[in-house]
Amino acid sequence: MIAMNTETAPKNLDEWVALICEQEMPVFDMTARKVIAFTSNELAPISELANVILRDAALTARVLKLANSVFYNPIGVSISTITRAVVVLGFNAVRDICLAVRLIDALVKGAARERLGRELALALHTATQARALAVVKNDKSAEEIFIAALLMRVGEMAFWCYSDEVGEKLTQLSNQKGMTPERAQEQMLGFRLSQLSRRLIQEWQLTELLQHAISQPVQGDERLHTIRFAQQITHCAEMQGWQSPEMTQLIQRIAKLTERTLDETRIELYQEARAATQLAADLGAEFAIKHIPSPDAIFRGEEDQAAKSKPLASKSIPDGSLRVKILRELSVVLDAGQCDFNIIMELVLEGIYRGIGVDRVIFALSSPDKRALKAKYALGEDQEELITGFQFIRSPNMPDLLFQTMDRKLPRWITEKDYDLYSSLIPNHLKQLVGYTPFMLAPIVVHHQCIGLFYADRAFSHRPLDATCFDDFKHFVHQANIGIGLGALRKRQKT
Repeated sequence: MIAMNTETAPKNLDEWVALICEQEMPVFDMTARKVIAFTSNELAPISELANVILRDAALTARVLKLANSVFYNPIGVSISTITRAVVVLGFNAVRDICLAVRLIDALVKGAARERLGRELALALHTATQARALAVVKNDKSAEEIFIAALLMRVGEMAFWCYSDEVGEKLTQLSNQKGMTPERAQEQMLGFRLSQLSRRLIQEWQLTELLQHAISQPVQGDERLHTIRFAQQITHCAEMQGWQSPEMTQLIQRIAKLTERTLDETRIELYQEARAATQLAADLGAEFAIKHIPSPDAIFRGEEDQAAKSKPLASKSIPDGSLRVKILRELSVVLDAGQCDFNIIMELVLEGIYRGIGVDRVIFALSSPDKRALKAKYALGEDQEELITGFQFIRSPNMPDLLFQTMDRKLPRWITEKDYDLYSSLIPNHLKQLVGYTPFMLAPIVVHHQCIGLFYADRAFSHRPLDATCFDDFKHFVHQANIGIGLGALRKRQKT
């Protein structure tokens, strides 16, 4: 980012929107569009959301860290995979974790840490209180209220993150006697920062609730009332304090609304303030913690050290402990009778991708007549290409390694030496699609019938496949065979 002064700063609202969207926060924009798209599709498969996250090793680690945090996972269920996170926490919760992480990542690069810290603290505290109120009121989508409250002031956060000298001058103007922040903004910028929030929310096509919240008065919408109440709580805690008469009056109103006692309501608000502090730490925004008005000073900044992440390994590096964790999660799913085909396949896919450390992995499903093979799931940098391109038709006159593997129901590992030896059996279309690279194949066999196969390679990192890697690959596929077999058996017993 280039340092901004009053001469180089955007001159109007349109220019500020363009600067933030195109230069400063395009990664958030891109992720937000993809992730928010799942909101309108309740039938979207887990794999679509998982693929957005798994493409980025850093994002994967951050999402999993939050999925295991007390805030999102109070009962402490161990979660090692994105697929399992979706199963345990729910689709919407993981979607919103992803959005929150991306927002923080985009903002913390800015220079105005102090003012940004205040805005971020306000957003996190408001979102946390809003979600808790929604849960008490039995709202069916408390996570959507959380993300709406978090992003309502996204324009203010983005401005203070990237404003440099312009922000400093705006602060000086706002501090003058008789000057309100809104008047100062209009006088210096020509618009209010709330207008910037509105434009960014529309530009990024964020949730319908959020667009409604920033464009219309509260009126009779209960969900917007929930967000407004949360805003009043955080503003009162910051300006008057937790023990103030104003806060007591607010607690009385909330207690009446939620049909709880005053003590229960007060304790709940305190707990959510502490939860907001922990969430800021888990998100990597420790600098915002001091701006969250905690009812107990002990909790201030206490989690800073815990929030520091370990350096991330390359996604192609095998991780033995992760393999064990994912296999354990597979066992938990199978023991619980959750033999859903899609969940099992996605867990195995992620186990091979992250646990074994391959660059891409594909599961292809066979047609009922065994004459065609088509990719159903894929993980890797070129996954769209793989899903579109990994399609094969059996030739009656030409032997084919893929269909041969399915017919023989045995795994295959094609080494660099083997590649030349078996070159005539490797379809030309596969060579064009994945390149000339060693790879592993393993069939999925259910009740003696092959229904498809897994493919994996390390074409991008150029790390060799070895016997241990092949054994682990076979082990994961074997677990898939067991799970799908059990699922099919239980389905037959029910019918």
